[in-house]
Amino acid sequence: MRRVRRGRRRPAALPAWELEPEGWAAAPSTPGWDVDGVAAAALARLPDFRAVLAGPAPLGAMTEAALPVMANPGVAQQEALVFGDALLRASRNRTELSVLDWGGGLGFSGLLARAILPVDLALEYHCREHTKLVAAGAGAVPEVRFWGTDGCFERSYDLVVASSSLQYAEDWPSVVARFADSATGFVLLTRVPVVEHHPAFVVRQRVPEYGTEYLGWVFNRRELLAAAAAVGLRLEREFVLGYRPEIVGAPEQDETRAYLFDASAGTRTSGTGSPG
Repeated sequence: MRRVRRGRRRPAALPAWELEPEGWAAAPSTPGWDVDGVAAAALARLPDFRAVLAGPAPLGAMTEAALPVMANPGVAQQEALVFGDALLRASRNRTELSVLDWGGGLGFSGLLARAILPVDLALEYHCREHTKLVAAGAGAVPEVRFWGTDGCFERSYDLVVASSSLQYAEDWPSVVARFADSATGFVLLTRVPVVEHHPAFVVRQRVPEYGTEYLGWVFNRRELLAAAAAVGLRLEREFVLGYRPEIVGAPEQDETRAYLFDASAGTRTSGTGSPG
């Protein structure tokens, strides 16, 4: 009787998203964002992203470097339209516009902003990031000014944007306070994971394309909006973006949303923070 040789069983793949029961106490053992793989993936993606924006194709280019440029054009175009709404509100009756993109990667949203805005409107686009992305972006994306320190908050901006970045800051309320201090017009928190019922919790996100993993919040919607209101940000519009990644072990599955705030009036409370 012939024996069937069985191969060694492959270990089960770890989930892309998983509840982190230790919360932010697990941060010291987590590689995080400031690794070579993040900058390398963004640089590799840059030519295709520029090509999409230059042509008549839908503005459905994903700004997340780990995803194919047109991975989900419907979701990406919804994100672009939300961003465009914020840009147009902030630039109303203006001939120039200054934007701070906190945690903006390689500045892809700065290129998107230039594609959306009228050509005769002067755009000054700033991006606060970690050191490896700052070094990569300074040479590859000259249209954007990159900051590697919180010196970016020493001036004001017509619009402050945090796109899929606020959740990676452990002390996120102090970061929102810095946004309120720096914005003279609007603050856009977009690609934000929120739940309706459970208090905020921490998840671990694994990204093999970057060769890293990192921790991030899933916000309770009411807690997030209350923190914004406490520093004088008035909610103008809430947007449903529709992205719902499955988080293994989560007490409640989140939904990705965006929030546009009027920052032109209100009480200001200072804080500190850097990209997560």
